[in-house]
Amino acid sequence: MTARRWLIPARLLIVLILAAPALGAERTDAARIKAVEERLRLDVTFLASAECEGRGPGTRGIDLAADYIANEFKKAGLRPAGEFGSYFQPFAIAGAVLENCSPLVLHGPKGQTIELKQGVHFHPFGLGSSGRVTAAPLVFAGHGITSPKDPEYDDYRDLDVAGKVVVLLRDTPRALSRQAVGGNWRRRYGAFTEKLRNAEEHQAAGVIFVNDWDTAQTGDDLLDFNFLATAASRSQLPAFHMSRGVLEEMLWSSRGLDLRALEEDTDRTFTPHGVALDGWTVSFDVKVRRAKDAIPVKNVVGVLEGKGRLAHETVIIGAHYDHVGYGGQSSLSGSKKMAIHHGADDNASGTATLIELARRFGPMPDREGRRLVFIAFSGEELGLFGSEHYCQNPLFPLDNTVAMVNLDMVGRLRPDPETGKDVLQVHGVGTAKTFEALIEALNQKHGFKLQKHKSGFGPSDHAAFYAKKIPVFFFFTGDHPDYHRPTDTADRLNISGMRRIADLTEDLIVQLATAPERPEYVRVTEGSRTTPGVQGPRLGIRPDYNDDKDGVLIGGVLDGLPAAKAGLKEGDRIVRINGKEVKSLQNYMVLMGQQKRGDTIELAIIRDGQPMTVKVKLD
Repeated sequence: MTARRWLIPARLLIVLILAAPALGAERTDAARIKAVEERLRLDVTFLASAECEGRGPGTRGIDLAADYIANEFKKAGLRPAGEFGSYFQPFAIAGAVLENCSPLVLHGPKGQTIELKQGVHFHPFGLGSSGRVTAAPLVFAGHGITSPKDPEYDDYRDLDVAGKVVVLLRDTPRALSRQAVGGNWRRRYGAFTEKLRNAEEHQAAGVIFVNDWDTAQTGDDLLDFNFLATAASRSQLPAFHMSRGVLEEMLWSSRGLDLRALEEDTDRTFTPHGVALDGWTVSFDVKVRRAKDAIPVKNVVGVLEGKGRLAHETVIIGAHYDHVGYGGQSSLSGSKKMAIHHGADDNASGTATLIELARRFGPMPDREGRRLVFIAFSGEELGLFGSEHYCQNPLFPLDNTVAMVNLDMVGRLRPDPETGKDVLQVHGVGTAKTFEALIEALNQKHGFKLQKHKSGFGPSDHAAFYAKKIPVFFFFTGDHPDYHRPTDTADRLNISGMRRIADLTEDLIVQLATAPERPEYVRVTEGSRTTPGVQGPRLGIRPDYNDDKDGVLIGGVLDGLPAAKAGLKEGDRIVRINGKEVKSLQNYMVLMGQQKRGDTIELAIIRDGQPMTVKVKLD
């Protein structure tokens, strides 16, 4: 081959030279995109792994997740901002601690004594309380439900359970038949907290739950004490979860009754079949401690200091890293089995994006502008505990905190059917005068279809900061069928979408950190649903999640919604709804779920130590 054949015409050579930088930039950008997405995939895969146990408070897995985040912050170049030179800001969540439990000892009608072993035949129940009974009679009270209407049903009809221990089936009659009993009825009366409340109202001495037939078909598994230890409860009754076979034996030996046949007849006729378990008694001694500091948890906090005249001010970038562990009362799976709820979208996606942003800003040692504080919050799923704790114990002054950016469930970016553009929800655009124009301008480069919401409240960590009059942004890609279910796994995430959201958020943080004037806070009257898990109409309050007394303490009231219109105020304590006692936030959720839009309800409240009643028309 001769040299002549390798000569390139001058015109073509110029074209190739001019094109070379563009081609090189394209290759560089493709490599960057690949690297970012690989990092995001590795992060969410670990955080949503079985090893992290759904990152439930009180599990070993959530501590593994916290250590992972801290290590990535360190590698990114963030300085530790927590206690004693660490990345951790520890605090504690209210819950139950099992201090001691004796065996359940059964005495039968033929003089038999059966000692049930904890972990084999029963577990103490995380929603229960301390109690000691000796030879208390046992009563089978069906599903333990009293429903006055829609439809009328009462498992306690014609039963005397005062001073006795009731044995209850989980769930509701016809639980799997939507045509017979609606889902709202099931949510209202199938909850453990409602069954405990009803048993207490009937003056029972204790409650023993057993699995219903549908649950037992895939294994008669027992719920561990910790499964519900973090759930809100004010029950004064000791409670247990016992093997179904033990109840089957007691029913047959005392009454000649078959448990499955009773369930089938109740499902068919909607008629209760509660009976005294003649001759059977139970003895036990259980000690449960409920405390405000029962379960230790921690926020993970790293900081990048700014430089120049704005360096004393702070921008917070946050995402909660906790999830619901093995499900508990937060599960929406419909299954009554313990299973890891991986929480890939909720909120390993936001946490991974937070880590990615830390990696991008970390290598900027001489970055001009405001301080950047990166926080992975814990306790969000149980009531915004981590963000509330930070706002009450800020590591950097809130007076000089100019904005907070929250990433929660950003892993399911999906296209709009009409435009084909990916839909990104942006909340908080009305919380500062410039925010809506700012996000619109930044999005010109990124091309999302933005669904904008003005309010700074809502069931995620930004709400705690907005309540302190700090402007907020909240990014969210929407609900989906895997929400709070074991199927929210890493393989279902849109990793490319997460990378694009990180790109937009990076540009936003640059603007928030360098804008000469701090954003001007705006009080938004447009409301958002602020109580996670409440079904039914909105009252328009933000509960104080750190309160541990009976009732629901109002931590904030949203303008323009029923509570504000009725004159409810921050600091009021709701103690009854339509005459029914409110013992806890969980109980409040159940009672509110029974109401309908347009109803006028009567609230009994305590204000400044004085009882009063307020009528509220619900929207």
